[in-house]
Amino acid sequence: MLKKHFRTNVIAVVIASLCLVYISPSAYAEPSSILGTTGTGPSGITIDSSGNIYTANESANNVSKITPQGASSILGTTGAGPIDITIDSSGNIYTVNFTARNVSKITPQGASSILGTTGADPYVITIDSSGNIYTANYGANNVTKITPQGASSILGTTGAGPIGITIDSSGNIYTANYGANNVSKITPQGVSSILGTTGTNPRGITIDSSGNIYTTNAANSNVSKITPQGASSILGTTGTNPLRITIDSSGNIYTANEDDNNVSKITPGGVSTILGTTGTRPRGITIDSSGNIYTTNLTPNNVTKITVFDQAAANAEAARVAAATAEAARKAKEQKELMEILALIPSIGELTLSLGETTQSLYSTKCVKGKTVKYVKSGAKCPKGYVKKK
Repeated sequence: MLKKHFRTNVIAVVIASLCLVYISPSAYAEPSSILGTTGTGPSGITIDSSGNIYTANESANNVSKITPQGASSILGTTGAGPIDITIDSSGNIYTVNFTARNVSKITPQGASSILGTTGADPYVITIDSSGNIYTANYGANNVTKITPQGASSILGTTGAGPIGITIDSSGNIYTANYGANNVSKITPQGVSSILGTTGTNPRGITIDSSGNIYTTNAANSNVSKITPQGASSILGTTGTNPLRITIDSSGNIYTANEDDNNVSKITPGGVSTILGTTGTRPRGITIDSSGNIYTTNLTPNNVTKITVFDQAAANAEAARVAAATAEAARKAKEQKELMEILALIPSIGELTLSLGETTQSLYSTKCVKGKTVKYVKSGAKCPKGYVKKK
């Protein structure tokens, strides 16, 4: 029983140790997939801190919400022709309405209202840390500012055909000017200047943590980089007709390429690759905190998700699995050695028999009292009440 008990526990420990060697799902990039559906004509896209996706549906005059699990719903209605979208820290959604020349506000609960008016043909939208809204007005060559209370004013002028907009941490506004092949900078005080030149027909625009500006150049299928001092260069190439653009925390650039149905990635060093495929005619693009990319696809009315390979996470996972495997192997070796030792130890019955045989060899006179047996040395008398047996 003693040996059996030990062996049972040994097997249990070994099994428990081996269970540590669990291989988690791969951290490598997954194929592109459709996250969820939208209203008709999705264009602009944004994301909240919980990973919910919101799209401005230009042909449906509404905003779709898609959860990280892919559940799609209509959050609220907008003015006519919502073409771009942004979100504030409280989860309120804002759309710039191209046809209606105004901005809609939709609360997280879906209550819709018109926040304020814009200049002619407002095309894109952004927001500052105080909740002020800015729109680039393609038909008016200027930027509108709308306060959280709805007061509208013209902040400053731009180059011809502003079609992309972004903002830096100091509140300076930058526009990609499609008709002028340059980028305008407008200070919070409304002072306008040309920061630098771009490739032909710049559309999307974004900014990195160092203040460098990047534009997608639709006619050249490439991306321009403009330093804060205004030095311009081509960072890298893209797929055909890149529209919108986004950037990750490492400075990698991603573009939605409308005519190729894919997304390009350009590293800070200028290395260009195709990251993954999308639905038909991707227009808007955004990124989540894990580096996954999302695009609005105009024709099929849906959103694509591209899961980006995380090298650091993959390395960490590989190290964890290797450590768990080594620990399990060490424990298995220890338990094997213990089992081998236990195999050499006799059972209690065998040990008792051996002791009995040893006793009989030392004490050869057998004395019996009923069923009780005792042994005494040869020639010695049996204890009182015991009878000597041969």
